[in-house]
Amino acid sequence: MSADRITETSTIRSILFRRLAAVCAFALEATTPADAASSYVWAQFTTGGLQARAVTRDAACPPAQIDGVAAAMTPRASPDADFPILVCTLDLPRSAGRVSVDGAALALPPPRVDRLVVIGDTGCRLKGLYWQECNSPDSWPFAHIATSAAATAPGLVLHVGDYYYRESACPPLRGSCAGSPHGDNWASWEADFFAPAAPLLAAAPFVFVRGNHENCERGRRGWARLLSPTPYLGDACALREPSYSVDLGGPTLVVMDNTAAEDRAVDAALAPDFARELTAAEAIRGPVWYAFHKPIYSTIRVTAGATIGDNKTLGEAARAGLPSNVQALLSGHLHTFQAASYVEDYPIQIVAGHGGDAMDLFVPANFDGLRIDRVTVAQGRSVGGVFGFVTLEREKEDWLLNDRDAEGKPLLGCLLRGRKLDCDRRGPSR
Repeated sequence: MSADRITETSTIRSILFRRLAAVCAFALEATTPADAASSYVWAQFTTGGLQARAVTRDAACPPAQIDGVAAAMTPRASPDADFPILVCTLDLPRSAGRVSVDGAALALPPPRVDRLVVIGDTGCRLKGLYWQECNSPDSWPFAHIATSAAATAPGLVLHVGDYYYRESACPPLRGSCAGSPHGDNWASWEADFFAPAAPLLAAAPFVFVRGNHENCERGRRGWARLLSPTPYLGDACALREPSYSVDLGGPTLVVMDNTAAEDRAVDAALAPDFARELTAAEAIRGPVWYAFHKPIYSTIRVTAGATIGDNKTLGEAARAGLPSNVQALLSGHLHTFQAASYVEDYPIQIVAGHGGDAMDLFVPANFDGLRIDRVTVAQGRSVGGVFGFVTLEREKEDWLLNDRDAEGKPLLGCLLRGRKLDCDRRGPSR
């Protein structure tokens, strides 16, 4: 081998060694989430009402108190190799004034919720050929978003689904995600959701909607143990979980699992079931908002006059319309902010899927007049390519919606009045 070739080979080896050393150092820093805690406690609504939950590495459930009286938490899910944590629960009366778990006060819902945070699609995508920069707060800003959302002092947080995205290992020599856990296990769930969401879990009670990333083929184990509103069934997985309602002091929020609804083609077997669930609101007095992961009539792209982003199965289920008391649908799934009202007498659709996962970049900012399946958009607005969250604030009989960036700065304001949306008169505020 010539001297020049030896020198060239040595130089290449030196460069590769320095790069590998840098990646390994980055990996050591990133292996544990920066804000990981030994335990997490929060309040959430379930099919059985309000509940306190705790995740602990201890062998027993932590002590709890309700209005100064000792209460015993019970184990929900025991530790195993993938989830070396104990999950505990405690049913709470809605009238409870003070609840603490392991000495930490839980945020409880007010009798009437006047301010909501809506957030969704918050995890960091590691799958296939797409590797999001999970170690960069600019490329994956969920922790910052959670802090900003907590600062708005919401009475309730609605997460519209998709918490777990770290399905595949970060490739070697890729420092932007080096050290990230992957797979449906506690390390991934803590990194993707619990550690970054800690300020928001402490700020308000939650309603958790199941997303398609929590279905039986993906993140079912973490979902079932940690966040599902239904009793824990071990390794069994429900294709669809039952709907339940949460009284916001007007409207009533109906939480529905529509993760099995096929987007691109009508699932003729499931469409009638979804139709029955969508019409069940007729039995509820007063206005109703539905919360489910996949929107019905929305768009992320318009190509040659055709729109992409609506759900064919849900569109078939809603063919006959929805009960007149259903005023709004709150969803995620599309990685953007979007709000739309329709020429037809149909509920407002709000999409808040911009909480951290890779964004949809070609969303139309204004899509007034767009025909989506069987409906025509009266007013449609999107804010594409900007991470953030949504606040909904009560204004007498109306609601003020603000789409906010990761800092909490309002980007677009809309007034919700029944099934009507006005994003032109009302600019960003507060």
